[in-house]
Amino acid sequence: METLEAIRTRRSVRSYTSEPIDDADLQKIIEAAASAPSGGNRQSWLFISVCDPKNIARMRAICPGIVGIPAGIIVLCLDLQGQKRENLPIINYLDIGAAMQNILLVAHDLGLGGCAIGSFHVEGVKEFLKIPDHMEPVLLTVLGKPKSIPSAPRKKPLQEIYFHESYKEK
Repeated sequence: METLEAIRTRRSVRSYTSEPIDDADLQKIIEAAASAPSGGNRQSWLFISVCDPKNIARMRAICPGIVGIPAGIIVLCLDLQGQKRENLPIINYLDIGAAMQNILLVAHDLGLGGCAIGSFHVEGVKEFLKIPDHMEPVLLTVLGKPKSIPSAPRKKPLQEIYFHESYKEK
C-alpha cells in the first residue's frame, strides 16, 4: 500500500471480529512504533501489548474508551525518569502520538483496524500491567480484524486550513 493511500484510507475502527492478531503482525506493529521519530532521539517510550482475551476483558473494565472487543491492545507509556508528569517536555507526548500513528498505519496496511484510546483509568492500568512508578501510560491503541470499515469523516477543505508562505485572512 502506498503511504498516502494508507493515510487517506485508514479509519478509526471500534468493532472487531474474534480473529486473533498474528504474532508476526504484532511484531511488525511494535517495530513500527519503535521506529517513530523522537525528539532528541530520546525514545522515552515503552510499549506493552495485551492479547489474551481474559486480560483484554480486564482492561475493558478499567478503560471506558474501549467500546468493542479488540484482539489486542497496545499501551503506550512514557518514561518519567524521576520527573513528574506535569514537568515533562511536550515533545515527549508528541513522540507518543508519532508512535501511535505508526501503529495505526501499519495495522491498516496489514488488514487490521485500530483506534487510539485516551479514556482509561491510569492507576488501574498501571496496577493491572505492573507498570513501575517511573513509567506512565499515556495512550492505548486497540487493534483487531475489522467487522466493518467506517465511512470517511468530513475533513475541512485545504483552502480553510493551509496557507502558503504566510497566513492570509479570508
